[in-house]
Amino acid sequence: MRIKHEDKQVVKRAKPAIRIEPRHADRRIPNYYNATEPASRGRLRRPAHRWPGMEEASRLAKIVVLEHGGHANPVIKRGQKHLRSRMGSRKTGRQQVVEGRGHRDLTMWNEVNPKCLDYEAHPFHIQGRIEDSLFDYFPDHIRLMRDGTIELIEVKRTPADLDDPAYREKLGAVAEIARRAGWNFRILYHADIIGPRWRMQNVEGVYARRFMLVSRREQDVITSFVLRGEDATWADIRGRIAPHDHRRANAVIENAIALGRIDVDFDQRFTAATILTPLEPMSHNDQIRI
Repeated sequence: MRIKHEDKQVVKRAKPAIRIEPRHADRRIPNYYNATEPASRGRLRRPAHRWPGMEEASRLAKIVVLEHGGHANPVIKRGQKHLRSRMGSRKTGRQQVVEGRGHRDLTMWNEVNPKCLDYEAHPFHIQGRIEDSLFDYFPDHIRLMRDGTIELIEVKRTPADLDDPAYREKLGAVAEIARRAGWNFRILYHADIIGPRWRMQNVEGVYARRFMLVSRREQDVITSFVLRGEDATWADIRGRIAPHDHRRANAVIENAIALGRIDVDFDQRFTAATILTPLEPMSHNDQIRI
């Protein structure tokens, strides 16, 4: 269905269960919510032959999965002013293509965030329609959270990056496309990503431990803690791993956090009193790999 301005819905207060607010904080972005179109992730896997072209009235958008590297590399181009890099990911087993400082920090954060099961940087090329105008959109990030939520993320430096009205129209349409696919659309500013004082310092430290080699005995200590299912302090687990070598024990704990086996509050300084929470393994079935 084409997105039209008249599709905007107003919900009475008697029906608070229906959410029509945008899934981002900036109120300047138009809301194209359509209550007649329920969210369904099944929309993503319909056979391609059912969609003959963009002029099809029942077609809202087309999502093209990007292939980074090789001859198909539509994201990183010469001449752009953003910081550009490629980051190897242990969590996803893929090379992540990154543009900009904020996007780099978000990629590092999701790589070690135990609440993030899977993610992909620059995953798609979305072709959509607003009234009679076609548009192209390349989302910065998509991630699957431990609670099952899938977030499609646009990374910006500050709210000033949204001053263009035409760009805000596009983001409003993308938000509705994401909603109908069963995703949450979010805009994250760089300040939201780096968070409080200690977050990025903790993220960078844990990020460096992703590929660390851990002995069988050290693995057994972490596995025993996870199977027990009870919180413990950093000092307690450190003492079980290597009571006479705190530096080594700290590294093993950070490795377990990076691999999603232990949860911790990244926004607080890591100390001996920091609470560690064991996490059970979860299967995500590649929900963001369409």
